[in-house]
Amino acid sequence: MTMGVNKIVRIITLAKSAFGQYKWQIALLAGLSFLSGVLDVVGINAIIPIFSVIQGGGATDIISKTTKSFFLFFGVPFTVRYLMIFMALMFSAKAAFLFASKYINLKIAADYEKNTRNELFRAMVESNWPHLARQKAGHLSQVLIMNVERGSSLLIHLGGSALIVTNFLVYGFLALNVSFLIAMLAFAFGGIILLVFKPLYYRTKMASEEMVRKYKDLAHYTDETVLGMKAVKSARVEEPVLKLSSKYFSAMRKLYLRIGFLRSITDVLLQPIAAFFILGILAVFYKTGTLHFVSFAVIIYAINRVFSNVQAAQTEIHVLNSDAPHVLSILAFKEEAKLNKEKETGTKSFQFGKSIEFRNVGFSYDGDSRTLSDINFSVAKGEMLGIIGPSGAGKSTLVDLFLRLQIPQKGAILADGENIKDIKLGDWRANIAYVSQEAFLMNDTIYENIRFYNEGLNKEDIIDAAKLANIYDFIQALPDGFETVVGERGMRLSGGERQRVVLARALVRKPQILILDEATSSLDNESELLIQRAVEKLRGKMTIIVIAHRLSTVENSDKLVVLENGRVSEAGAPTELLRDKHSYFFKVYNLRK
Repeated sequence: MTMGVNKIVRIITLAKSAFGQYKWQIALLAGLSFLSGVLDVVGINAIIPIFSVIQGGGATDIISKTTKSFFLFFGVPFTVRYLMIFMALMFSAKAAFLFASKYINLKIAADYEKNTRNELFRAMVESNWPHLARQKAGHLSQVLIMNVERGSSLLIHLGGSALIVTNFLVYGFLALNVSFLIAMLAFAFGGIILLVFKPLYYRTKMASEEMVRKYKDLAHYTDETVLGMKAVKSARVEEPVLKLSSKYFSAMRKLYLRIGFLRSITDVLLQPIAAFFILGILAVFYKTGTLHFVSFAVIIYAINRVFSNVQAAQTEIHVLNSDAPHVLSILAFKEEAKLNKEKETGTKSFQFGKSIEFRNVGFSYDGDSRTLSDINFSVAKGEMLGIIGPSGAGKSTLVDLFLRLQIPQKGAILADGENIKDIKLGDWRANIAYVSQEAFLMNDTIYENIRFYNEGLNKEDIIDAAKLANIYDFIQALPDGFETVVGERGMRLSGGERQRVVLARALVRKPQILILDEATSSLDNESELLIQRAVEKLRGKMTIIVIAHRLSTVENSDKLVVLENGRVSEAGAPTELLRDKHSYFFKVYNLRK
């Protein structure tokens, strides 16, 4: 008993968490469903007085007497003609209310899908970087598409459940009016059926939860494979990839069949059970000699509708168990994103007139050994700072701290002596432009890729930025110029062309600080040279921080910082470091030579 109550409480809590904002629409839906059911029963009840009048027996039964009193109250003649008009009006009104309830149900579901997708996407975009970095490829798209769609399905079925409950009550009332004993037997029989089928509902729930996990795994695997298709083809491993994908599809097929079987078996078994019950009623009426055609027809109709609603309830329970894991996945995603929302720290405006300083900065991931320890260096406004070091030295982490994607656990980063955490996050990032090794381009035009959602920019701004990035002449030589579509992930452009488009995107914002994070590491010499020339034109106009493996990218910097094992091992002008034969820069420089 306690377990049953707890389960009902969990279902109500789930419905409130997922659909609470639609409670008034659902209440209206329940009201319309109730009216629809009542009108249906009233219309069906009119059959009994019609036959009573036809047979000339008058209004002798309780239903006929009640209907006659209703007619007389409104001054309507109690005749077959008006009874038939009354019956037609009841069914017409019932159809109108049913249509209204279905339309409202669909509207609620459509609003839920739109609002939930907006909430989920916003929650993802507003999450902090550590949380985003942990997300698997394809997870969000699976939640946005599959889980939200199934959540909408559950909401529609909750609306349908209101109609089922109403029909169960009103047809039960109709059956009780005609035969109390038979109605009670039908209710008891329906309750026993629900209890007998309970293990099947639990199995449906378990299979559905497994299906949700498989959907997530498949979405991740699909996205991962598409992104790495060049590596797959170059390594000639298409068959192993297809073999693994086939395992996913086979597992999902099994789960699909299992869920479908569990849903079907209850429907299939309930139909003969209902038929046997009705035949039993017929036998009792016949044996006792109390068979009255009209009453029998009405009680059979009512009992049939009761069993139909028991069958519909079975379907709703299966749907609840199938769709609930998807709704739980949505709620878990939203809750996790909410807990990891990026904090808009800082109240001060951005000021940078002198220098940016890293003072005793320390950082580690998940409490592991320090990724960065006691980092101390500064860069003056207008300078070009180069940061080099072996792989794993902490260069990318340093950039994340600078962009405030990560927060120092020790020490502070200062802008003109002000801790940057006290500066408005939006102001800080608005004055910093970032170009990474992986050039992110949308499947859109070059113009839109440079503009990158910034509606405040005009064509002149885009052209100026393209010229600064040494990409303007290339764009003008294309048949469609700035309206050239770059393809998925910019695959219609070369690596160097993609990188210069991204550099133009960074420069069009007119930042005070430009960060180039291994921006030329995967480019050919000609493309690297074009990027270097673009950077040279910017020297003195903005502060430039270049993280690089290639020394040619940083050898002309005003200052170099060398990171080794998460610490600053060397710092100074390139010419100074080259005079020290024991320095990392000297060794790498001469190794290149």
